[in-house]
Amino acid sequence: MQMMRTTLIVLFAALLWMPAHAQDQSYADCLVKASSSWGQPCEKCEIYTGYKRDYSSVYQVQIRNICGEMMEVKMAMEEDNGTWRTFPVKTLAGGDTMSVFACRGTGKYLYWARRVNDTEIVLPSDGDIVSAYPGK
Repeated sequence: MQMMRTTLIVLFAALLWMPAHAQDQSYADCLVKASSSWGQPCEKCEIYTGYKRDYSSVYQVQIRNICGEMMEVKMAMEEDNGTWRTFPVKTLAGGDTMSVFACRGTGKYLYWARRVNDTEIVLPSDGDIVSAYPGK
């Protein structure tokens, strides 16, 4: 009888845990790095060596949404002086990508994600990012 009671308690606890665990999914897990590159031309970066544009320090990253649901994504790229280049929130459907860049990149980037219209998860503002990740 004691064994039956213990088994029922374990099963009941497992049933309570499973739905909560499924809801703990981080939407950031839906994002993967699709590609990255150093030194590729970037129209927004205006770094010159003499009279010629120099793209050697440009770092670009492309993030892909591998999940089926629409996501809102906020990204930031670190510049070599320790500041963060932030980008507006972008909505990505399943399979869509988002490209970001740093003109004098360090190779570091951050991203945050939430399901579209999820008001419980707050994406950071540009100010939040700058104050949470101070420069050099």
